[in-house]
Amino acid sequence: MKIKVLTFLYISLLLGFAVGGSSCSDRRTYDHYESRPITGWERNDTATFRIPRQWEGDYSLDLGLRTTIKYPYKSICLILEGKVIPAGKHKDSETFQKEIVCRVVDDNGLLMGKRGISNSEILNHATNLSLNRGDSLFLTVRHIMSREQLPGISDVGVRLIKIR
Repeated sequence: MKIKVLTFLYISLLLGFAVGGSSCSDRRTYDHYESRPITGWERNDTATFRIPRQWEGDYSLDLGLRTTIKYPYKSICLILEGKVIPAGKHKDSETFQKEIVCRVVDDNGLLMGKRGISNSEILNHATNLSLNRGDSLFLTVRHIMSREQLPGISDVGVRLIKIR
């Protein structure tokens, strides 16, 4: 009976180490999408993201789009504005602004990116950030295309990945 219990414990520990060692490989710390209206993304409609406190380190910030075939252009021009909110109350916040041009449709008229059933997901690198322990982020994304209402963009998102 004692041998069965020890064997069960050894197998349980081995299984626990195997699952624990393989489950922590995803370096994403934030990944969220905001839906846009089905009628079209209006120029004055801004997507906002509040990223909670992070550990210190270097991060990669990516901008994601989910598009449909109804999108009328080959690319989209976006403005990403961000504010790094430090953990200490006496520190000044750091702001940044990036203009990002995302290619949506290739030369053959097909959606770029990772294709789904009815839409395509496109990820574009926006910037690298160095954050201190406890820093959080506030991000806004808006389009600056000539058309007031932009059909074919179903979701806008951001992904924060810890580099080191």
